[in-house]
Amino acid sequence: MDYIETIRPFALIVYYVFISFVIILIILDNKKPEKAFAFIFLILLVPVAGVIIYLLFGAQYQKRKLFTKKRYFDKVYLHKINQASKELVKSNPSFDYKKLPVLFYNIEQVSFTQQNEIRVLNNGEEKFPVLKEELLKAKQSIHLDYYIIKDDNIGNEVFNILCSKARQGVQVKLIYDDVGSSISKNGLNRLKLSGVRAYPYMPVLFSRLAHKANYRNHRKIAVIDNETGFLGGINIKDKYINPNNYDLFWRDTHLMIKGEAVIDLQYLFISDWFFVSGEKIDLSEVQFENRHKISNKVPTSILGSDYGKNNQTIMEAFFGMITSARKEILITTPYFIPDDSIFNALKITAKSGVSIKLIIPEKTDIKTAFFASQTYLKDLLLSGVDVYFYTKGMMHSKTMIVDSKISTVGSTNMDQRSFSLNAEVNAFIYDAELAQKLKFHFEEDLKDCYKLQMKDLRNRPWYIKVLCSIARLIAPIL
Repeated sequence: MDYIETIRPFALIVYYVFISFVIILIILDNKKPEKAFAFIFLILLVPVAGVIIYLLFGAQYQKRKLFTKKRYFDKVYLHKINQASKELVKSNPSFDYKKLPVLFYNIEQVSFTQQNEIRVLNNGEEKFPVLKEELLKAKQSIHLDYYIIKDDNIGNEVFNILCSKARQGVQVKLIYDDVGSSISKNGLNRLKLSGVRAYPYMPVLFSRLAHKANYRNHRKIAVIDNETGFLGGINIKDKYINPNNYDLFWRDTHLMIKGEAVIDLQYLFISDWFFVSGEKIDLSEVQFENRHKISNKVPTSILGSDYGKNNQTIMEAFFGMITSARKEILITTPYFIPDDSIFNALKITAKSGVSIKLIIPEKTDIKTAFFASQTYLKDLLLSGVDVYFYTKGMMHSKTMIVDSKISTVGSTNMDQRSFSLNAEVNAFIYDAELAQKLKFHFEEDLKDCYKLQMKDLRNRPWYIKVLCSIARLIAPIL
């Protein structure tokens, strides 16, 4: 016992030196001030657990090494696109919201392609029959890029098709996030033996989790024969199909796109494929050859984003949409933890007389995110934003509709993790007919919501208010 008493002061000194060193590292990492303060607060509040959380989710030991090569590839290899045609679309005089094409072009060199047909798919019960049908039609290539894939019932159905197509000579490539997905060794072996090439996105071993837990691929992409694409919020897992064995109704939105925009979706897959495999897909193979089959003209832009403050392209696009609104903004998101720019844009736009309605779930699968989101709602209500809680189940749709003309659907939550830590993808569409369809579904969802009142916030139990306040302090790292 005397020995323990002797070394205790030295252990405390070592510990405090270590804590100081970690805090200095956080400061020198040049994070956003609010994120740095959140980590420092957490370390001081719960010292041991705080350091562990920082090492798991905040440390960025190899961020430059991991992403510099990928971004060079994106810039030099993928941007070999006809710039003249992009300039032509960018300056299209028929586009009423003229600053959006210019914004999208300037932030990511993408344009609004014209020859597109888009179908809205609500929930897994609508998405998966259509996805399987299109996969069965594949003649040349199938590219899948998903955050969550589980070889449960629907996962095995998809795997069966992939294996069958690979044996027929179709080039099948699969990217799955190694944190989000849960694929058994038997499932992976079955894919490999059939000729499916599957790679995990940033594979995670427990000993290496510290510096890779944050940078996840949250996309849900399928591209078939360079002609048909899928994106949205629905992963490959049984719980996304209603009814399910999880005793939770899952409300979600996906898109099927046929047309020119699929090529931009394909470029994102090519970028991710290079990142996970080191292999370049020949761009000469990525061409849309069936323009004559597409009768509709639905201007569509595909934007992707990944880790880093200089790659927050979708957040910037959201900001552009919000500040372009003249009459109305309708938003659905499962997690509402916006950064200051989006939060202020919503408040100022609402104060300017634009009607804004926001649907978020009454109950979510991530409690800390739910508590943190509560602290933003008072300011929204005071600014004139109407907030609704969805009560039927889990609202997982990530949609925004502006003035019944411009809309976006994708994988991006309205939170700081999606904006700056994960790889995401959204389609931005300038089409009144599609916007009206999404608005119709939004209004149908409102029937399963109740409108938040200021008294509801005031009447919360004191301990809930405390939890919300603590969660708000660490919101930048959630």
